[in-house]
Amino acid sequence: MVVAVLPMLLALAVDGAPTAPNAYRLPSTQSVANDGGEAIRAYFTDGYGTPAGAVVFVRPAGEEPRVEFHTTGGATLTNVVSLDQWNRVRAAAALFDRRLAPVPRSPIESICLHPWSVLVETAEPARPGIPAVTRNARQSTCDDGLAVPLAYAMADEAVAAMPACALLSTDQHRNAVTRLSACVQLRGDRAAVLARNVFGSDWFDNPAGERTEFTLRQRFGDHARLDWDGTVGEGSEQAARLWSDRLDGATILLRSVTGETADRVRMEGRVVRYCDGRSIELPITMLWTRENGFGFRLRSAKVGGA
Repeated sequence: MVVAVLPMLLALAVDGAPTAPNAYRLPSTQSVANDGGEAIRAYFTDGYGTPAGAVVFVRPAGEEPRVEFHTTGGATLTNVVSLDQWNRVRAAAALFDRRLAPVPRSPIESICLHPWSVLVETAEPARPGIPAVTRNARQSTCDDGLAVPLAYAMADEAVAAMPACALLSTDQHRNAVTRLSACVQLRGDRAAVLARNVFGSDWFDNPAGERTEFTLRQRFGDHARLDWDGTVGEGSEQAARLWSDRLDGATILLRSVTGETADRVRMEGRVVRYCDGRSIELPITMLWTRENGFGFRLRSAKVGGA
């Protein structure tokens, strides 16, 4: 976020440094180049200094080019990419480490709060008469440069290359990087992504009391059953009322979204509520189904308990 202020104020950027590459346990770009491979990597850090993921386009010697998305927790998405897509990303990375010519300074200073930041690095193998080359550049979204545009273009290309990720609703995610992070949770049948989109819509995962209770009812099946740590609501009306009441002020952090069949999806995670500086967590399991001509609706959910 950038806010214009009076010229007397000093421009300020509040951000964290891009995540160190070794947080993702990837081989060094030098080793990739020495082995005859090519790589283009973008590491993202969000506005609060938290690692947000790494997008990697890589072409090992003797193999097809592929795209990967890594989290610091070890989760990985990967898919083969076309030569057209590989060449497009490779061409976009030609000048990312160049410095832009300075422009006249505006008389209006600005404060840039919580910017994301990126580290982009590349590996190019040795060619006749040319040694192996590695390059890198760091940039905050508050600053001018070519690394940030390349990094986000790579994230967009990664989403496009992974069909399930591309089906995730753009309205529910900040950018392509957070879409990829949500995509890591998907398992099994591709129906998982359709239920995930319903879960993230209409305040379902973060309601605000009675204001959204009516809206929530359409997300519960006619015979839905909600067991919230021993308190039970049955039917769409009771379940929606209990859900709205108990989840108000809390949030759900999903761990996995598994398509068990084309019409049945299981979600697991935890409900987190912050109180007096500490977090209170309860496990949650949800079962979503498509029945009687409706789209995915919540069939049952259990919060807390064994």
